[in-house]
Amino acid sequence: MQSFLNSDVVFIIFDAIVLLLGAYLMFCAFKMKKTDKIPPILLAPKELELCKNPYGFIDYMFPYLLAFGIICVLFGVSSIIGDAFLEFPKMFSAIAVVVLIASWFAFSMMLKKAKGKYM
Repeated sequence: MQSFLNSDVVFIIFDAIVLLLGAYLMFCAFKMKKTDKIPPILLAPKELELCKNPYGFIDYMFPYLLAFGIICVLFGVSSIIGDAFLEFPKMFSAIAVVVLIASWFAFSMMLKKAKGKYM
């Protein structure tokens, strides 16, 4: 068990989860735009009932949801490549994590702003 936790397998699993999350977010963004329905990943069912302008919310959140999904996919792919195949410098990994966290923070702020504006 100890050797498993010390290996890169844990990092690769985390990277794959972030990659899958990004793909799902991108799917949700395109599905939201196509069907004009807000996915439950953005709003809880009770919040959906309170939304005064769902079309405005969709138009506002689409680019942010798509951008965050793309960033997650790029992070996941680059990290898997770095952890499994190539040895990227530690600085590259640190910068990638900072970009991921900063984009998550920005996405959260835009979601909060959209909730205030359209609810």
